[in-house]
Amino acid sequence: MISHNTWTNNNAPLNLHDNILQQGVMVVDDSSMHRFSAHSCLSAFGISHLYEAADGKMALDQLAQLQPIPAVMLLDLEMPVMDGIEVLQQLAQLSCKPAVVLVSSSDEVLISAVATMAEALGIQLLGAFRKPVSQAELVDALNSYHVDVACPDQIHAPVVTDVEQLKIALDRAKIQVHYQPKIDLESMRIAGVEALARWKNPQGDWIPPSVFIPLAEEQDLIGALTLSVLDQVLQDMNSWWEKERYIPVAINLSAKSLAEFNLANEIIQRVIRKGIPAHFITFEITESALVVDLPSALATISRLRLRGFGVSIDDFGTGFSSLQQLSRFPFSELKIDRAFIRSAPARQYIRNILRSAIEMGQGLGITTVAEGVETEAELHLLKSLGCKQAQGFLLARPMPERELMSWVEQDLQRNHTICQTRLG
Repeated sequence: MISHNTWTNNNAPLNLHDNILQQGVMVVDDSSMHRFSAHSCLSAFGISHLYEAADGKMALDQLAQLQPIPAVMLLDLEMPVMDGIEVLQQLAQLSCKPAVVLVSSSDEVLISAVATMAEALGIQLLGAFRKPVSQAELVDALNSYHVDVACPDQIHAPVVTDVEQLKIALDRAKIQVHYQPKIDLESMRIAGVEALARWKNPQGDWIPPSVFIPLAEEQDLIGALTLSVLDQVLQDMNSWWEKERYIPVAINLSAKSLAEFNLANEIIQRVIRKGIPAHFITFEITESALVVDLPSALATISRLRLRGFGVSIDDFGTGFSSLQQLSRFPFSELKIDRAFIRSAPARQYIRNILRSAIEMGQGLGITTVAEGVETEAELHLLKSLGCKQAQGFLLARPMPERELMSWVEQDLQRNHTICQTRLG
């Protein structure tokens, strides 16, 4: 399972989550040699709680007896009694389940299909690799562990809200804008920022965008939310321009926004009043939004492009008609979904798809942006493939405006120096 001879030439930093150190890792593989190899590697990482199983049934039986359960499971696919696919299906039924790293001798297309299945089942997938797995790959996988797919007693009660609270928040401008930087992969300097709506209620709880944005769409408040974000962005951009910081901004538009007849007019007029050149603003639109009301979407996007705004197709690759959308709409940017970025360094099959998307963007003369970059391996690969821009937690997390300028002034040069050294 683990290829030891690759470790001596790789110094990938190990940053294990406390859950992994406290709860341990289970290795499920019918090969005693592979189990021993994995055990030795994990022990070298400082993980003392280690469990082994020779097939899927033994693994599930052990899980039923352990408290707490291991934080991570290294899972083979080809096993007697119960194979890895069956194990994943059983894990999905558990209220408390480990994160999973898939390993297999099967071809990459099959591994990719099983990985997609695992994620669709709600399992936290840290990686999917062909055997042998290098220690560097395992480090990257373990480093990506997080706690948002945790046991019920580890999850805080969900924060709820209602339409009246949302209306009050909009009226009082309580929904704030945070900015996540985008980096130019040639210069490693800031290329722009994405504006993200953030809402903290009077009790001090952050309301997730996955809660309040659908609520705004359902209650016909999404236009008001969009314009509120735009107003804050324009105010911040004017402040930046006074400091000679000319930073482009991307703003998300929902399907409902595209269908609002007067929204394009309102956007255009507000930008003109503030004196910001339109080409400094890009509107990001998900593929799913493009099929809700095709004539309205075409009209809104075309009018914005006619006025000089950029338009980006967001989450590219997650829809069923990506190429058709590129042929229909006048996009200026192609934003590649995180699902392809995460899997590409370890899987040639996905890497070929990623390369094709980047080359297609180049051929169309539009900017390619990789979203959700979290590891140096992903960043290195994107740079080698010619992707133009990237954003993600590796580079910078979303931050309020007051922190953004400090990040630009203080951290960008450090990030530039580190990345140039590591990427060569």
